[in-house]
Amino acid sequence: MLRNPVPPPSGDAVDWAPSLVLIDFGLASASSSEEDMAVDLYVLERAFISTHPGSERLVNEMYAGYKGEERGREGVLKRLEAVKARGRKKECFG
Repeated sequence: MLRNPVPPPSGDAVDWAPSLVLIDFGLASASSSEEDMAVDLYVLERAFISTHPGSERLVNEMYAGYKGEERGREGVLKRLEAVKARGRKKECFG
């Protein structure tokens, strides 16, 4: 969800700074597996890109925030690269 702050009185877009807030409804099972977390990130990335064309910057900001959130995320991000590779292969070859 993009939380949109009140526009500045000047109406100057340069001062506009919305914040990205992710909401996890916890509808699926909880898992601490690096594979499961990487797949979740990949699905979220694909959802952003497919519903918001040109949102690559938003996705990059999401990953930057994810990297800085907790220690130990390197393994998940490394696994994410493998998940992305599998996704690209599936897109190419069905």
